[in-house]
Amino acid sequence: MAELFHFKPKSEIDAERNLLEFISKCETDLTVFGNDLDWDAWRWPKAGNFTKSGANSRTKDEADKLDDDFIDFAKAYFRYQQGHKPTGAKNELKALRTIEAALLQSSVLASIHNLSIPILDNASQLMRACYLSGADYHGGRELERLAKFVTSKKLIAADLGGWRNPIARKTDITQTGQKAKARREKKLPSEEALIAMAEIFAADSTEPKDIFTSCAFAMLMCAPSRITEVLELPVDCEVEEFDSKGVSRYGWRFYAGKGFGGDIKWIPTEMVGIAKEAIKRLMKLTEESRKLAKWIETNPDKFYRHECCPKLDDDYPLTMKEACQALGQANGTSKECRTSLNNFGLEQKDGVHTLKSLWKYVLSRQPEGFPWINRERKIKYSNALFCMRRNLIGTGRGVSPVILWAPTHNVVNNDLSPRESLKSSTHQSIFDRHGYLAADGKQIKLNSHQARHLLNTFAQRGGLSQLEIAKWSGRADQKQNRTYNHMSEYEMVAKAEALDTSLTLFGPSGEIDKFLPITIQEFNTMEKGAVHVTEFGVCVHDFTMTPCEKYRDCLNCHEQVCIKGENEKLIRIKARLNKVEQLFQAAENALKEGLSGADRWYEYHKNTFERLLELVSILEHPDVDDGAQIKLRNDKSFSPLRRAIESKQAIIALKNSDDTNLLDDMAKLLGGGLG
Repeated sequence: MAELFHFKPKSEIDAERNLLEFISKCETDLTVFGNDLDWDAWRWPKAGNFTKSGANSRTKDEADKLDDDFIDFAKAYFRYQQGHKPTGAKNELKALRTIEAALLQSSVLASIHNLSIPILDNASQLMRACYLSGADYHGGRELERLAKFVTSKKLIAADLGGWRNPIARKTDITQTGQKAKARREKKLPSEEALIAMAEIFAADSTEPKDIFTSCAFAMLMCAPSRITEVLELPVDCEVEEFDSKGVSRYGWRFYAGKGFGGDIKWIPTEMVGIAKEAIKRLMKLTEESRKLAKWIETNPDKFYRHECCPKLDDDYPLTMKEACQALGQANGTSKECRTSLNNFGLEQKDGVHTLKSLWKYVLSRQPEGFPWINRERKIKYSNALFCMRRNLIGTGRGVSPVILWAPTHNVVNNDLSPRESLKSSTHQSIFDRHGYLAADGKQIKLNSHQARHLLNTFAQRGGLSQLEIAKWSGRADQKQNRTYNHMSEYEMVAKAEALDTSLTLFGPSGEIDKFLPITIQEFNTMEKGAVHVTEFGVCVHDFTMTPCEKYRDCLNCHEQVCIKGENEKLIRIKARLNKVEQLFQAAENALKEGLSGADRWYEYHKNTFERLLELVSILEHPDVDDGAQIKLRNDKSFSPLRRAIESKQAIIALKNSDDTNLLDDMAKLLGGGLG
């Protein structure tokens, strides 16, 4: 019988060797997630769990882990990418899970060697199905990144470098209507929250937690920043320079996230005083903590002699009380001493501890990664603005004099809002502690990212270029500015018209005359009788000639005059706009469903909706002076008089027609004779 074999190209052999070496080096040479990382475990603490797509991320069932033929590559790729560019979202796991699922669905071994264009296409479909809009786009980007990586590093034989993410980015641009208004309100801080926070900051509280939260938010209001960037500022972040005109400018030396890198973020002149005061208060609050961090760096073998530390040699046996004093724990009674030492997992006896032995314990309890708060940005605890000792801003426990701690974004946000999920919780936000409530009596809510959205919107209103806004915000991609722009549709139109008068919401400038407001002098010279005040303005209809032809449908009447600057009436008009928008949408849905009579309501509400949009835009236009009187035409207006005239005209036209049958039918419909 003839001998047979399967020929394996050299490219496949080389790819297999490269993959094995890549996995080996990531396992043995990398230190990301710690030197003591258990490579064989499929659940990595503080990193992520290598679970299948759709499985609970906290599962402990081994049946939910990634396939054995795939998991080693997944671990190596994840550790490699997080080492080179650490992220909070960890989108690599999304890509790895969907690729593994796509490989298994294709009835092939779940080996990365079998990755292909169809597998990537299938993975992108799974990404859409498994993740929400927006998250699926970022997962798709990671699929594309992985395809380029395995191709460029020659970990597979196929060339997948040309594959592109087919998932479109979620559009989050300024929209119109109630949904857009609700989205803007959710993204932006409320005025009452801003005023309350300003008053709390101005009160200059001496409570550490109040100092921390109020100063952190004040800094967020000085320049559009991510809270993580603020919390990782160095203590020497302040920069003052003279510009080309000799004016002193103040800023902070930032290291922005999401690929932007380091830069100086300049503070607007109006906010410089606030910025300096916030930095000053924080430096004072955290000064002792930085001293401790510096001591640990330079004296790793000697106990830190804080205020309450026993004045004894490092090797001298300590009583339980002295040991608790050294650790900064409760030590009033023997019972308190035992409880304190037990909480630390230490032996509860006299003479068993020394300052030297306690120091070894203290060093083991320092934050992970010490002395670095962020190694990539070269920020150490000893030089961090927000370097703190444990429980410095906590409640109920004493401040530790020997163990360091650094706040995270969750600490800030937890103090800005109530914990609604815990109804019986004793948690109080900074607003609760100072007795502030919203106008409706509910607790005030705020989050750190709303300040960034607000300042970006201010920058858009102020006319900064997209490049300037992106640079000021520490943003590498200018297109991301759109997500933070919350100008209303009326503001956008006014801004466009201010830049180019040929760009108008209602057509070319040559057609805009009929919408221009008239002067008071022109209004006074109009032939009119008594003027009637309405809920939206004034009515100039002459009631000596005919009764109201619109049955109080004032906003669709060409005899309704609105006055710029009457805020209460503008509020009523905008409320009517919101109501009409709902009715218009309902009529549109009814029309699509084919309901009888829906077409008439659709046309009516459409006309009213467009008219109100025009009216609101004029009343809010910055170039229209207060007191200006606006009177809009309405060529589509209905009235009994107009109907009677049109009916008469139709009858006259039919009289001149040769079609007698059509003439009789129309006469019956119109309810009149032919005379």
